[in-house]
Amino acid sequence: MSGPVARWRGRWRVALRYGWRDARRHRGRTTLVAIMVALPVAAGSFATTALWSARDTPETVAQRELGPDFQAALSVTGIPMSQTPDATSHGGTGGAVIGPRPVAAVEADLAAELPDGDRLVRFLRTQDAGFDVHAGGLQLSTPAVLQGDLTDPDVRRAFRLREGALPSEGEVALSASKARELDVTVGDRVTLARAEDDELPATVSGLLDDPAPQQTDLLFPAAGPLALPATAPGEDGYDDADGPLWFVAGDVPVTWDDVLALNELGAVVVSRDVLFSPPPVEAVEFYDGRPPESTSDQLQQWAPLAAVVAVALLEVVLLIGPAFAVGARRSARSLALIAAAGGTRRSLRAVVLGTGVVIGVGASAAGTLVGVGAAAFVVVRWTDAALAVPWAPITSIFAVGVVLATGAAWLPARRASRADVVAVLAGRRGETSYRRWPVVVGTALGVVGFAGALAAGLAGQAMGVAAGVVVGELGLVFACGGIVAALGRLARHLPLTWRFALRDAARHRGRTAPALAAVLVAVAGASGGLVYSSSQTAHDQRSQAPVAAPDVLVIGAADPETDSQLTREQGDRVQDVVHDVLPDVGRLYPVTVLRGPYDGSTATSVGVAASGSPEGGYHELTTGIVGPVVDDGTLVPLLGLPSPDVAAAALAAGRAVVLAGTEDDDGTAALDVVTWDTDAQEPTGHRSVRVPATGVGDPLGPSNANFPVVPASAAQATGTSPALGGFVAMPGTPPGEAERQTLQAALDEEFPGTDVGSCTVCVSVGADPQPYGSPQWLSTLLILGSAGILALAAAWIVAALAATESRPDLATLAAVGAAPTTRKRIVAAQAGTVAVIGSVLGGASGVALGAAFVLFERFRYAEPDPRWTVEVPWPVLGATLVVLPSLAVTAAWLVTRSRLVLTRRLAS
Repeated sequence: MSGPVARWRGRWRVALRYGWRDARRHRGRTTLVAIMVALPVAAGSFATTALWSARDTPETVAQRELGPDFQAALSVTGIPMSQTPDATSHGGTGGAVIGPRPVAAVEADLAAELPDGDRLVRFLRTQDAGFDVHAGGLQLSTPAVLQGDLTDPDVRRAFRLREGALPSEGEVALSASKARELDVTVGDRVTLARAEDDELPATVSGLLDDPAPQQTDLLFPAAGPLALPATAPGEDGYDDADGPLWFVAGDVPVTWDDVLALNELGAVVVSRDVLFSPPPVEAVEFYDGRPPESTSDQLQQWAPLAAVVAVALLEVVLLIGPAFAVGARRSARSLALIAAAGGTRRSLRAVVLGTGVVIGVGASAAGTLVGVGAAAFVVVRWTDAALAVPWAPITSIFAVGVVLATGAAWLPARRASRADVVAVLAGRRGETSYRRWPVVVGTALGVVGFAGALAAGLAGQAMGVAAGVVVGELGLVFACGGIVAALGRLARHLPLTWRFALRDAARHRGRTAPALAAVLVAVAGASGGLVYSSSQTAHDQRSQAPVAAPDVLVIGAADPETDSQLTREQGDRVQDVVHDVLPDVGRLYPVTVLRGPYDGSTATSVGVAASGSPEGGYHELTTGIVGPVVDDGTLVPLLGLPSPDVAAAALAAGRAVVLAGTEDDDGTAALDVVTWDTDAQEPTGHRSVRVPATGVGDPLGPSNANFPVVPASAAQATGTSPALGGFVAMPGTPPGEAERQTLQAALDEEFPGTDVGSCTVCVSVGADPQPYGSPQWLSTLLILGSAGILALAAAWIVAALAATESRPDLATLAAVGAAPTTRKRIVAAQAGTVAVIGSVLGGASGVALGAAFVLFERFRYAEPDPRWTVEVPWPVLGATLVVLPSLAVTAAWLVTRSRLVLTRRLAS
């Protein structure tokens, strides 16, 4: 067999055999590369398997809703319905109301629409919170409760038992997961209770396998406590009553046409056949006017994440690239012999790439096995989900690992194939000259990429931001070799060790450039993450409105029936309750607010015109006293207003205090007095009153729940009346959460709310605005920690490889009388060279990267959100640029031996 295919096979057979032997011969380098490849593969395999096991597949939905055999499940409403194929979303079609009618008549109509051979199996289910199960001092809610004829053969097959038997009268079956939480087993006695019923003792007859049909937690026999209603639901359904649920038993599938017919009768249907064979989107009426998310919308949503993943994979390639470069250089004589024997450049590239392929396949296989195995252990051991291994995505992740290793070997392979064969065989370095075009192209790509990312951020285009970030980082990677060469030419003025390190880095830029790029990308990611995290923290804080100064106790009226104000008698009762619960609370200061006439259907509100506020007057409010507050400056220290001294002076001078930016240039602010129809939720009257005003704080926020704070003269100008809005106090000891809840419970008992969970007199404690999610210090630590590890790893790897390659030069220095510490200083300088250059370039490019994502958040919606501003944490960023190179230099110094080993001693 001859021809191109045969030559290709022969070339790669030799390359893979050589790669296998080279990997076995240099086990340290192989282990390093294999770990770096296996880690992302293992992480990807673990995440994919775990997420796939947790997601809803047709198999898992069918098992969860229908069990092993039922064809469908039906629940009824009082109006014709449309639904999604999986019945997760549904709504009325606007047809005439069906019912109320006898349940038997509804059941007969539903049965008439079923395929021939199928039948309905009726169950009863709870429509509210189900039963509370008490056992051994523990209590657990079971929201999914079914009751039905458990002697039916189809039912007995559907409800599989882990142990025990299906219940009979006086018994109940529990799901295995609920039984485990309650620590009960078959034969144990439990007590069942509902809010409106007496307690019901029962014996646990069996444990249902998870998941049972309809995710049943509690299963009763036909003689259970649930009662069948007399009629089918009207337009509002069953309210909180128990209602019927039907399973479809039989061998004939319930098709989409059958589902549509049942929808016309007011039924919502989960069909096994439709789950596995869903109809096309255009056949689903529910999607009319509700188009599914378009491909472009999905790309916009996932593009930033894709950019982060792409940069992370690039980081892996850059980290392992130097190892392949050194390996190719150590094998230079073997490669030269292959070339002398007639090997082509293509053959030489294949030989070096073969090592990458061999290591990539082995490491990816190991990473895949570890990731899938770990996910299987977690899913089976700690969740109730069924293990599902998505082999297609797992295979793709395996292929990505192979591509990572092969891609890291590509540049060293290309460079090795162009070496001077005669020079290598003669014992000299056979390196070829480096071309300038990568530097020019890289610089251009970097400028265009980051400029494009910033422009896309201003336009709110996620795809543009992602593409610009990736292109910009690739451009910097291309330019790293030229940057090293340029700095090497400027090294003549530096001390010996740094001059040696820079020139060695420039001479061996095939080894240095990938490591430098790895440090650059890691630091760029860290600085970009710090900029975004700081900007998000500032945005979160600006979005809030503190209710008072930190640790100040606030008791505010919040009953809409009284327009959030207290009478004098109610105020006295509030003070009595507070002093009873918190005797050491100190003085309670009454807070006066402006409230208009209120008669239950008409209310009056007073506020600063929002048109002057950059954020449109919006802030996230918490429970407290809602302004406007009337004060002469006395309460300013307790209210938590920005610039309290300025605010107190303004109020004492008869000026209103508003958020900066809401006052006009002439030193006044417009107080809008709006009359509302509380039933229609529409304004019925509006007038504006101008008062002298002083703006305090940041126009972007945070605001304050008490704004505007006005003097008594301004209150009179609005035509509204002062009222008691609540109290504030500064306890000697800041109230804790337990004290707050205790006081709230006492006030709820004194002033009952109209809705469950609501309060008419609410307790809160003042605090400074806080970022949402994890605290700022934690996110900073995670960002710097992960990036620092990657950057230091790259610097130390290249230092170790450089120290090994520089042994002849170091031996020459020893021969001419170099001090014993010279080797330590040179290796430390080699690590510092990569760390310093990479940190500076990465820090600068990372600021642009973070700014692009912040600008995208600001302009991603039709109305820009000016609370998103680029916040650069200069102290943290500066410390990073100092500490990271210092750690690299110090660690390299400490782990390097001082003794300079002569080359001749190595040979002997």
